[in-house]
Amino acid sequence: MIPDPISIEKCPPEYDSFRDEELDGQLRAKAKTELREDAGSRDAALAQIREFIAKHPQIVRCRTDVMFLLRFLRMRKFNVVEACNFLELGLTAIAKHPECFQVRDSVEEMNRFIRAGVIVPLGYNRDDQLVVLYRVAAVDTSWMTPAEIIKYAYVTVQVLGEDNRFQIGGVELIFDIGGTSMAYVGMWKLSDLNLLFVSADTALPARIKKVHVAPLVPLAVMFSNLCMGIISTKMRERVVFHKSIDDLKAAIDESVLPDIYGGKQSLEEANERFRQKVLEQRERILKHAEMTIDLSIPNPNSKNPANAALQSSVVDESVIGSFRKLNVD
Repeated sequence: MIPDPISIEKCPPEYDSFRDEELDGQLRAKAKTELREDAGSRDAALAQIREFIAKHPQIVRCRTDVMFLLRFLRMRKFNVVEACNFLELGLTAIAKHPECFQVRDSVEEMNRFIRAGVIVPLGYNRDDQLVVLYRVAAVDTSWMTPAEIIKYAYVTVQVLGEDNRFQIGGVELIFDIGGTSMAYVGMWKLSDLNLLFVSADTALPARIKKVHVAPLVPLAVMFSNLCMGIISTKMRERVVFHKSIDDLKAAIDESVLPDIYGGKQSLEEANERFRQKVLEQRERILKHAEMTIDLSIPNPNSKNPANAALQSSVVDESVIGSFRKLNVD
C-alpha cells in the first residue's frame, strides 16, 4: 500500500513494512521463481537499500517506502548492489533532466496530453503483464515535444508502478508506428532518442518483457532501425516486428487489445481510466518530483581517483560492507 501522503525524508523516524498477504499465491510463486523474492530476501534487501539511501552523501531527499524501493529491487531481481545503482541513476536523471522527470504539470496540462491518447495502459494480459500502447499517430507535433513524451512515459510508471502485479508481472509494450510522418521523425534529435532509451534502463523501473512494433511502413521502418541501433542488446532481443496490424492482433491478448485493432475493449474507455488514475495520484506525482540528489558533492561510487578517500570512508564502511552479507549474483 502506498503511504498517503508519501514522504521523501531520506531518514524517516520509522519505516513501513511489507505485508506478505498483499501477494496472492500466483504472484508470490512468480516472485519467488523469477525474482528470487521471499519474505527473508525482501526484508534483508529493504534494510540494505534503506541504509544506502541514509548514508549516501549526495542523496538529499528520497522516498524510502516499501512499494517505491521494491520497484528497483524487483527490477534487478534482488541484486541489491544493482538496485542501489539503478536508484542512484534514477535520481540523477531527475536532477539532470527536470523537463522530463520533474513533473509539475497543472491539471489542464495533464488532461490535454492524456486525452490525446498517445500512451494508453490497456490492462493486464493472461500472463499478468500490463499491456501499454504507444500511438505515433496521436502525437500532435504542433505542440508535443520529445521531453513531454518521455515525461508521460515516466508518469505512467509512477502511477502504475506502485502495484505488486505491475512490478512482478512486467510490461508488454505495443508501438503503433503507422502514423509516422516526417514531422514526427524530424522532432526527435539523436540526443532525445538516446535519453528516451537510456531512461528505460535508468529512470523507468519497469520490467519490459516484450515490445511489439507494427505496421512496417517505409518511413516507420527507417525510424525504427535508427532506434534499434540505440537500445541495449537485451532490449533488442525482446522486440518483435509485425508487418501489419492483423499480424499484431494475432500476437496480443484480444481481451486487452482495443477495438480499433480488432480487440474487445474501447480505447477511449481505457484512456479515460488512465486519466482518472493520474489525476487521483497527481499530488503524489508532484511530491515525487521533489526527490533530490546533490551532484555538486563527490559521488562515493565514482571511479574518479580524486574521490578515492571518500570511496574508502563512505562506500566501504556504510554501503559495500553491508552488501557483503548478502548472497546475490
